[in-house]
Amino acid sequence: MDCDIELEIDAGSARGEYTVRVVRAPAGGHASGMFTLDVEGILGRLPQLEATVLASAVAARRTMPVAEMAVREVGQQLFQALFTREVYGTYRASLGAAQHAGQQLRVVLRLSAPELATMPWETLFDPETETYLCQTEPLLRHVPAPDYNLNPLDVAPPLRILGIVASPRDLPSLDVTAEKDHLSRALAGPVSEGRVELVWAKSGTWDDVQSMLLAGPWHVVHFVGHGDYDSRTDEGRIALVGPDGRAAMVRAVRLMALLSVAAPRPRLVVLNSCSSGEMGQSDLFSGTASALVRSGIGAVAAMQFAISDSAAIAFAHGFYAAIANGRTVDEAARVGRISVMASPDGTLEWVTPALYVRGGTTQLFTLTGTPRAPASVESSTAARASGGQASEPAHASAPASPPGTGQGQSTPAEAAPVPATEPQANAGQAMKRAQLRALYVQASAELRARRLEQAVELFEDLLTLEPGYRDATALRDNARHRLELDRTYREALKAEEAEDWLAAADGFAAVQEDPGFPDAAARRQDCERRQRISDLQGELRYHSSLGSWEAVLDVSAELATVDPNAADPDRLATAARAEIEKAKPKEPPPAEAAEVPPTPGDQRPHGSYTAADLPERPARTKDPTRANPGPYTAPGPGSQPRSALNPAPSVTKAEAPAGVPPSTAGLRGPAPGVPAPISVGGLAPPLRTPLLWGGVALILAGGLGACFAVYFLWLDDNYWYESGGDGSLRIVYGLVAPLGYLLLAVAGLPARTTMARVVMTGVVVSGALFGLSGLTETVDPTAVVAGFVHAGFGLWAGILALRSRTSEPYGWLLLWPTVTVPLVWVQDKGVFLESWYRTHAYFVLIQLLVVCAAGIGFVVAARRLRASEKGQEHEQVG
Repeated sequence: MDCDIELEIDAGSARGEYTVRVVRAPAGGHASGMFTLDVEGILGRLPQLEATVLASAVAARRTMPVAEMAVREVGQQLFQALFTREVYGTYRASLGAAQHAGQQLRVVLRLSAPELATMPWETLFDPETETYLCQTEPLLRHVPAPDYNLNPLDVAPPLRILGIVASPRDLPSLDVTAEKDHLSRALAGPVSEGRVELVWAKSGTWDDVQSMLLAGPWHVVHFVGHGDYDSRTDEGRIALVGPDGRAAMVRAVRLMALLSVAAPRPRLVVLNSCSSGEMGQSDLFSGTASALVRSGIGAVAAMQFAISDSAAIAFAHGFYAAIANGRTVDEAARVGRISVMASPDGTLEWVTPALYVRGGTTQLFTLTGTPRAPASVESSTAARASGGQASEPAHASAPASPPGTGQGQSTPAEAAPVPATEPQANAGQAMKRAQLRALYVQASAELRARRLEQAVELFEDLLTLEPGYRDATALRDNARHRLELDRTYREALKAEEAEDWLAAADGFAAVQEDPGFPDAAARRQDCERRQRISDLQGELRYHSSLGSWEAVLDVSAELATVDPNAADPDRLATAARAEIEKAKPKEPPPAEAAEVPPTPGDQRPHGSYTAADLPERPARTKDPTRANPGPYTAPGPGSQPRSALNPAPSVTKAEAPAGVPPSTAGLRGPAPGVPAPISVGGLAPPLRTPLLWGGVALILAGGLGACFAVYFLWLDDNYWYESGGDGSLRIVYGLVAPLGYLLLAVAGLPARTTMARVVMTGVVVSGALFGLSGLTETVDPTAVVAGFVHAGFGLWAGILALRSRTSEPYGWLLLWPTVTVPLVWVQDKGVFLESWYRTHAYFVLIQLLVVCAAGIGFVVAARRLRASEKGQEHEQVG
């Protein structure tokens, strides 16, 4: 079964638009789609990606989870652009078909648009499975060129690899010996098994390389050196060594001609040079790797970023071991990437190798025969070489023996290991400096982008590796400070959204001096204003609940200065004005101002008189229709005090004594020292004394019952409950608690209406029936029904209280102790209403504590009512 999903990507009709088409897939079909991709944006991020990947080779704490974000973002962007809806469906179906067939799906990219060849497709990240494609599936770039090598090359082991190291003196120095030793160590296993033979060219000059190619056959060419991209000619180049030791830049087309002298032409080329995989944007074959594939090389593995020594060794070990074991080149590249992932843990350098393949097959070699133990490589190579060119064996790091050296001869350099040289140490220091620089650049980029958490972690990692590196300490402290301000600002925004104005104002005040938060000062002022409004509205509601209507209007006037739209919350200020208007004494109509005729027998002369001249008359009963008697009016000057037993008769305006205003003449008020009854909108609040004793009764019921329940649960060792102790709960529930509810009804709760009294009667009766029915070991149906009826009446009473203007503060205190009564029937073993025993006592304890708490609330309310009465008495006396 063919397990390749081949995707052809070409440019669309507009800039930035591209088409993708499934050429073939295990699931069949030819799905297609269009997508847009910000190529310029990704190209701008390539230096950051290279710095991130190179810095990941440094084993530093917490670096990888932060550094991987940049790679994952680019990979996910490429994946979501490439795998459109239809193409993604074909991909998932093909993945399932390959797994069902027991094979591995291979992703082949045909990049017909030149600018797409520069994209780091090796970072493709599937957000659904949260995996990188090239870690689980072979991924290769297909170069559209004629295929001259359809069949794999038959190779009798060993697989011959020609190694080339070019280190011109005018470019950054390479430790030639160390580079050879790295690859030799990577191939030590296959070489010892006779599967691979590694031979090194004497130098990196054109002549030496050409001589070694003529002395083939060579199956693989491995180049280590420098490479770059010439933007003027839009072509990739590698650096060989010129006759004067300086760099001789070889364009891709010239390198293609140089490799063509080998017979047969090498099927695989590995370019371990920085930027050797980089391409131009106008010519698809401008990159060195793709130009070699176009020339007839079967596959090229090139490094698209600079790579560390450890990653290069790991990739070569896994890659060549897989090739030597007969794996396809794409599978070998995947094995090499997996080898890179092992050292150090979490490195991202597995994205650096890029594989370019020619034609439709990736099986480059067919290994025939059995590997044989390696013979002396020097003599066999010398025998093949023409012109006396020498080579180096895989197990030697020293230069090869001169021409004419016989078999079995060895030089002193071959007999002893080569110690570390000064160039090798310098190369290690240069790599460390490059990695530190890359880490510094990445951290600075995160700081500039205001990704402060990542910046802090990267600077800390950098300072861990190199304390005092440049200005990293100052930048880290700056990032920490800005991060703290950012956190404070975000918390202030959350508090503002939650209408916690005080916390929000404090947070905005802490950051308002920073220019990065230009709106903090305005937000702080707005939050302070809203907090002031909230405080005043709370005060207004408090005065309204106590019936202090003048105070309500005072607070409303202050609110109007802050926010006119908030001056009348819930129309409480309007209600206060209405109540004040109702409480004002009304002037009698003109018809009632006529002179009152004297009573028969009254022979006293009419005219001016004083209070001493008023006749004694029996006290009049209070007119029930006059709800609000007028204020008390003091007698005029020179008059004598009036006795409560001899009140003044009602007089008209014409009869008003001197010193008494006509508007209040004839209106009676309460006697001095006797307070007027307190009312709210003409509705009397609950009576204080029954309210107080009702709360005390509920405290006794809840407190004593809770003590009984605690004793029953944890201290009853003598089966007190079964031997008559259940009577204690009957007294609590059947007598004490109903007594409390009865006193609350007398106090006027939940309202002074017939319906409210009927509801409270239901609460009292059902509560008594529930308690007296008993909480015995066997569940009594009467007690169960009475408990739920008690909860229903309690809910009704609580709603009535909440809807009443005078009893609203007591609504919840009525509601909770009654509606929680059915909790006593809950069992913790999941069996409902089967029996009543110890398992119920936990919920009884909770319910009794609720009753006790409600009683405390009623006692506190009664004391506040008493304080309010005293305050109004002082106002009337004043």
